[in-house]
Amino acid sequence: MWLFGRLFRSNSRKMGDGEYPVILCHGQAKHEVTVSPEMTLHDFMVKVEGVTHVPHTSQKILFKGRNLTDRDATLSSLSVGCGAKLMILGKKFDPLEDTGYQAVAKIDQSVSHVEETLHRGVVPEVESIAGGSVDGRQCGEALGRLRKSLLGVNEQFMRLLEQLDGLQFEETQLQARQKRKSVVKRIQMLMEESDQVQEHISQLSLRYS
Repeated sequence: MWLFGRLFRSNSRKMGDGEYPVILCHGQAKHEVTVSPEMTLHDFMVKVEGVTHVPHTSQKILFKGRNLTDRDATLSSLSVGCGAKLMILGKKFDPLEDTGYQAVAKIDQSVSHVEETLHRGVVPEVESIAGGSVDGRQCGEALGRLRKSLLGVNEQFMRLLEQLDGLQFEETQLQARQKRKSVVKRIQMLMEESDQVQEHISQLSLRYS
């Protein structure tokens, strides 16, 4: 008990003004999270989801025998203070049961296939030409072919972005929304890289024209 209290005091010194730790009990697991008195129950439940992986829409939170249901209420008004222990009830998110999440995951696999074309096909060959490993008389034709391949890569990325944009999710499908956001960001980064490779090809074309 002394060590636990000491840990709380140590952690509180690292937190911002007004912040304090509370303990989440979910099954056999216990998690310490940092909250503030002005945090609403809704925001707290979203935070709980990030730790326990129980969707905030299906959580049941018990505190001192009470079921907390007013999502607009602040933790202060609910008397959830420093060191409070809250029991979290609910099933963890299972991606296999979410068709929306699976649709995004399938598109993500397609992104990996296109990325392989870029990283194992186009980029190494461009680097070989830039390094002088290819006969100069063949470089012009090779660069033209690589430019077409890169155009195909970008077109596939664009189609995948359109597919992601066309997916419709319920408000409760937070994980699917987050997964889509991460895949969109991944595609955007790959397209930026593709643009850089395209610029490199253009520079090499001037050299071998």
